[in-house]
Amino acid sequence: MPACRLLSCLAVVLLSACAGTGPSAPSAADLQAFERAAQQDSMRSECDWNVRYAPVAPRDASVAQLQAIATARLAALQLAPAWTLSMPGSEAHAFSDSEQDRAGLQLLLSIVLPAMERYPAGVFARTGLRHVVLVKDLSVDGQRRLAMPAPDIDSVVYADNLLAALCPSGMELRVHHEYYHFIEYRLFNDFYYRDPAWLALNPAGTAYGQGGATAYGKGFQNLGHPQPGLVSFYAAYGPEEDKAEVFGWMMAPAYALRLQQWTAFDPTLLAKRQRLMEVLGTLANSY
Repeated sequence: MPACRLLSCLAVVLLSACAGTGPSAPSAADLQAFERAAQQDSMRSECDWNVRYAPVAPRDASVAQLQAIATARLAALQLAPAWTLSMPGSEAHAFSDSEQDRAGLQLLLSIVLPAMERYPAGVFARTGLRHVVLVKDLSVDGQRRLAMPAPDIDSVVYADNLLAALCPSGMELRVHHEYYHFIEYRLFNDFYYRDPAWLALNPAGTAYGQGGATAYGKGFQNLGHPQPGLVSFYAAYGPEEDKAEVFGWMMAPAYALRLQQWTAFDPTLLAKRQRLMEVLGTLANSY
């Protein structure tokens, strides 16, 4: 079956599932948006599509009920949700109680909540994280984003941007990746700190690109372990992305095993993983 036709069939199934009982057929525009999002998912090639995340509530739960569940589970981590975002250069929308938004929020929470619950006690308080912003249709300087750090408001931001079209475990990797950017900012007061200890781990001749933002809009695939010392292709875009990518692959169970296997014959990647495990352990134990 041609790839475009396969995506169309998948779009019909997932959009119908998202719409609840007895949905109307998705429009041509909905199908096109779904296919475009699926084709632009940078984690598509590295996705284990067998990984699924359990719903956090019954399928017919309202947005208010889903928000109450998120509030309770985040409170156990000493965090609070926020349902709107107001930041210069960023735009996002709040979830309404439409069928589509209920399904989108349910999916977002099914990934974000267990991801945040993987951290040792005390890490969030130690880094000053207070809020998890949960919105839809996030964009930053006109670029659509699924997640971003927001240390100025003590937050990380996660969004449903047609999440049903994307690799679910890839979204979890992004949850951890963006939280590491938050950690790095709090440690060094700089998103782009060129950590000499980290740079010294790289093999001779390792060169980074011009930053993660330059990857957007190019339809690139974030292939794993493209060269010694790098966990992914995106890690090559900058040392800050290198750190965040190793952290994301380390913390997301669907990717952690592959990272561990690569470290068996890649001493640089092993050293980077150990370094970030030490950072996480220090943050937890110092609380």
